[in-house]
Amino acid sequence: MQAPGMDIRSAQYLVAVVDHGGVTAAANALHISQPSLSQAVRNLERTLGSTLFERTARGLIPTAAGAAVADAARTLLRDVAKAETAVAAVIALRSGELTIAVQSDLALDSVADLAGQLHRTAPGITFSTTAAPSAREVLALVRSGRCELGFLERDLADGPSDGLLEIEASAQEMVLSIPPALAVDLPDPVPRTSIGALPMIVETPTSRRSYPIGGDWGLVNVVAEVPDRLAVREMVGHGVGAALLPRSIAEQDRPAASVRSLDPPVIRRTRIVFRDGPLSPAAAALVSKLPTAHSPSTNIFPNGDNLSGSNSMP
Repeated sequence: MQAPGMDIRSAQYLVAVVDHGGVTAAANALHISQPSLSQAVRNLERTLGSTLFERTARGLIPTAAGAAVADAARTLLRDVAKAETAVAAVIALRSGELTIAVQSDLALDSVADLAGQLHRTAPGITFSTTAAPSAREVLALVRSGRCELGFLERDLADGPSDGLLEIEASAQEMVLSIPPALAVDLPDPVPRTSIGALPMIVETPTSRRSYPIGGDWGLVNVVAEVPDRLAVREMVGHGVGAALLPRSIAEQDRPAASVRSLDPPVIRRTRIVFRDGPLSPAAAALVSKLPTAHSPSTNIFPNGDNLSGSNSMP
């Protein structure tokens, strides 16, 4: 509780004198003259009607009343600091900017969901996303500071994420999106071992990695390589072939495309990464909306450990 008659400046002066054990050292720390500080202390004592210090040869010793008032002063200063921080954060959220790196072959559901939640509470935030062809590029963009946050799926080839904090953002099920005519005799779910012979459409960045899935088999009947996911979906919709897509995306293309689950399922776990240290108010607000935001881990993927195991997609 604030002592009656004590303002913020008086609280700062009182705490400084107590912490430094005298007026001279406190005045030097506060960058004010010693007479001014001495007068301020006397004025506070008169205002409170109590002696706050005993004047001794060793300096100023707080009386019982002085110690109690000093405790109240510290509480006041802490409350003021918290209020200033809160106000600064609110101001920053009115016009803040957030740069996000996103692994280009992931669905944007988790990014869009979090951005939507943040926009509803802080509509002044502007978002800038950069597509990166792999998790390694996402990590590089975040490490360099070009992007403050990154969304990615980890892979053995990407190496450890030393120096970054990581939190799981979502789990994406990969499914087979296939023209209805090709899906007539396919069961649901489709055994993964049956997919290799199907006519498949892939994005060009994936084709550079020989179409690995889970590391133990690959696609061998690729009929089209296209530059982006929209082109993949258009090809599937026009009957050219099948494609592996996040379920949330594949479901949007019904009835032009049929959707089949995989057996065993392929789950891609999306993580958000950011540098260790203070985040901008916008980034901190977005991270706080993650279900697991209370427990970020540093380098959560040990070297040689695959996030999704044998069910992961590259």
